[in-house]
Amino acid sequence: MSCIICDAIAGGNALYDDGAVVVLLDEHPAAAGQSIVTTRRHFSIIEQVPDALAGILFSVANRVSTATFEALGVQGTNLLVSNGIAAGQEAAHALITVVPRMQGDGLLPKWKPKQLSEEEMSTVELMLKEQTKHIGAFEEEEKEPMNLDAPPKQLEKEDDYLLRQLRRIP
Repeated sequence: MSCIICDAIAGGNALYDDGAVVVLLDEHPAAAGQSIVTTRRHFSIIEQVPDALAGILFSVANRVSTATFEALGVQGTNLLVSNGIAAGQEAAHALITVVPRMQGDGLLPKWKPKQLSEEEMSTVELMLKEQTKHIGAFEEEEKEPMNLDAPPKQLEKEDDYLLRQLRRIP
């Protein structure tokens, strides 16, 4: 099955390409200079993108936003991730859209806030807390406490970093 984003990447008209992340001008922009920041490798939705690559993807999107401010003199940008059909995702390829904005441009109407009851808010909060309690950015491995009474661990010669470095000194 063909992907329009993969086809566009293969077309070779990238504004930026570091081998992992590609930036393309959007062919159907809401504003002049609207760009797409995406992965060279195909991922359908953002949750499929490995964390390290997602970090690079957002870093590049941030820099594209800065470049858009500087090159086009815009007053703002929206960085949008439409994730899934219900969210308006039109291409089955994870991407970040950078939309240049000017005061009063009439783009992207504001969302009308939904009024939830306290019970609905509490239910949603509990459900999200349960699903997000283990997603820390950097989870540390559990380490056993150090036993000071145990004999010291003997390192193999190959494992001793300092010995290896000393061997390198002429």
